[in-house]
Amino acid sequence: RMYGSPAEAEARYIALFGTRTRFVVMVLVLLCLTSIWSNILTFNFAVICMAPKPMNESDAGNATDQPDTYSYTKVQNSWITSVVAIAALICNQIVVAIVNRVGIRTVFTTLGLVSAVSTILMPTAIRAGYAWLLVARAFQGVAFAGNFPVIGAFSSKWTYFKQTGFFVSVLVAYVQLAPAITNPVSGALCTAFSWSSVFYSHGVACLVLFVIYGVFYRNSPQKHPFVGPVETGKIAMGKPTVDKKMIKTIPYMAILKTPAVWAVWIAAIGNFTAVNLMFLYSPTYLSTVLGFSTNSTGFSAALPPLAQFLMKLLCGFISDRIKCLSEVVKFRIFNSVAFLGSAICFAVLACMGTDAKYFNMLLLGGAAGILGATTGGFFKAGPVISKQYSHFVTGNISLMLTFTMIVVPFLVNALTPNNTQDEWRWVFVITLGVQVVTNLVFCILIRGEPCEWTEDEWIRRNTVVDVESSRKPTTAET
Repeated sequence: RMYGSPAEAEARYIALFGTRTRFVVMVLVLLCLTSIWSNILTFNFAVICMAPKPMNESDAGNATDQPDTYSYTKVQNSWITSVVAIAALICNQIVVAIVNRVGIRTVFTTLGLVSAVSTILMPTAIRAGYAWLLVARAFQGVAFAGNFPVIGAFSSKWTYFKQTGFFVSVLVAYVQLAPAITNPVSGALCTAFSWSSVFYSHGVACLVLFVIYGVFYRNSPQKHPFVGPVETGKIAMGKPTVDKKMIKTIPYMAILKTPAVWAVWIAAIGNFTAVNLMFLYSPTYLSTVLGFSTNSTGFSAALPPLAQFLMKLLCGFISDRIKCLSEVVKFRIFNSVAFLGSAICFAVLACMGTDAKYFNMLLLGGAAGILGATTGGFFKAGPVISKQYSHFVTGNISLMLTFTMIVVPFLVNALTPNNTQDEWRWVFVITLGVQVVTNLVFCILIRGEPCEWTEDEWIRRNTVVDVESSRKPTTAET
């Protein structure tokens, strides 16, 4: 009613962002992905703030229980982290199947609201007891199951083929952006208010973001009121032309028999072993082993993910613009730079003591930062080789993330009972070994072009129900 005609209204909508609406949507999706991961990371910092403070010897005779403080054993801490991964692991394939049928708008909005509510209720769960804490963490894991399927579905629907690397690099950077924001914010909130404020602030921010997402997002650019024909035409270039019902039939066996797909998933294990180590346990390492204060820990723990976030954006941008090398060569180079560069930093860190703690911190940041080059490696390879089935191939990267989220806590807590540098040395050595091996497998198995099962002719030939023939009139109709 604000405009003279529907055509005028449509023109005004399209003019708002011109031919760049996909970038606005990309930023919104990035913030939502970041919020869900931030909600999970809040506990890893809040646990430092909620622990009972050591008392002076003069106070020992008058020692009383400190109010609203909580501490957990090594085994309990392992389960608090792992239950998130277990819940995500259980729900992953369910989420992938639902996304394949109905798209990500409804699914992701629902999961985001689950994450927001469970985070807001986290202080209540902690005060109610350990079992309730595990329940709240499990709901955070259920919400997290959607992150990588969302990245895959968004990339297949909204990206222009020449910008695939950039879009993927931006979206997967949520893994780094979340701790870069959460760690310093949590440190400031703990100091100024209390540990419970960390959960309340993150939960409310998540709630607001997903309300905006649910209103603004559309499952395809053709349905978005702000996307015009020019931008729609760009996005549609190189996309399959077969019937949509055929595309929704995922060729599971063909995908699982493809070595290049397994190359992507195996590389994800090497990446997330290091990522989970650094982003889940860097606050503990910095505060307990190196002796940084709470505020210093917050800002210091933000440096590694921030460095990796910037590297991801840079490498995603560069990867799309290198024309003198084939895609498979670029995949191998970027992935090797990331994994081997990070492994070298871990090797030096393993040889360090704690006297030069700022150098230790810089090495940790270097190991994280250079790992950002993976956006030109396995992260980009997933959508390139799987095209319209990226929500399945890229979505299952989350299985590797959740798998390492289960393994890493038990590994770290088993090897570091006293949190000394000598104990952490073995954690660093094992991590670099995993990176070297998984990178070698990736470089051998990866390919640089879309797989055969993404092509129109293969889909028509191998779809169980031929949609076109089902539309032919029956004998009775003729």
